[in-house]
Amino acid sequence: MSGVRTIDSCGEVMSRWWRGRAAKKTLIAGAVAAVVLYVFGDVLSALLYDGYSYLDQAISELSAFGSPVRPLMVAVILTHNLLLLAFGIGLLRVARRRSALWWVGALQVAEFVLVGIPTHTFWAMSSRDMATGFNDTMHITLSVVFSVIVLAMMVLSAVAYRGWFRFYSFATMVVVVGFGMASSLAIRGIEQNDTPWAGGFERINAYAYFAWLVVLAVVVIRHELGSSREGGEVGGSPPEVPIPA
Repeated sequence: MSGVRTIDSCGEVMSRWWRGRAAKKTLIAGAVAAVVLYVFGDVLSALLYDGYSYLDQAISELSAFGSPVRPLMVAVILTHNLLLLAFGIGLLRVARRRSALWWVGALQVAEFVLVGIPTHTFWAMSSRDMATGFNDTMHITLSVVFSVIVLAMMVLSAVAYRGWFRFYSFATMVVVVGFGMASSLAIRGIEQNDTPWAGGFERINAYAYFAWLVVLAVVVIRHELGSSREGGEVGGSPPEVPIPA
């Protein structure tokens, strides 16, 4: 009987933790962990890939079919996406249902299902020395879907939080779109093995998005789960409430 009571008490403790503020903070902090892991994986994989150019080759070439560092980078990306899934769930838990912030969380969860799993596993791109195939077409298609989802999340986050964060989100969108287009133009010469700055442009695009994720996570924790909030359950902020500068 004492063993049963111990199991029940452990379950109650876990249930209280899951319903409390600490669990929500942990889930939302997953975005920060996801960014740190991805950057570490990107740099390490590039260093281990003999002949790889950090400036001239795309990030996707690290996880491409035929890449010598594919197992490492795929593991990093899948873990990164699991952490972002936790972030999305955290947003859903702190936001009012159907609010702008709630939709950011919903899109983050949808991104995991639609893009996060298949893009670098089933539909990874082919290495430069391999013939292209349907996987490359799907990789490009899913990359476009991912970009649309990210931009939608940025717009919704700007609706959720006014003030400096709104301007920051819009500025990030300009950087992401601009350098995304530059990267797309640079990668067109991949069949001729001539892609100057394709990797540099893509990394500015990706790291700007990563920086936005970290800032959003910090803003959500401070604004939705700050010390001024009482109780474990909190709702998303209405668009009229600005974030203090």
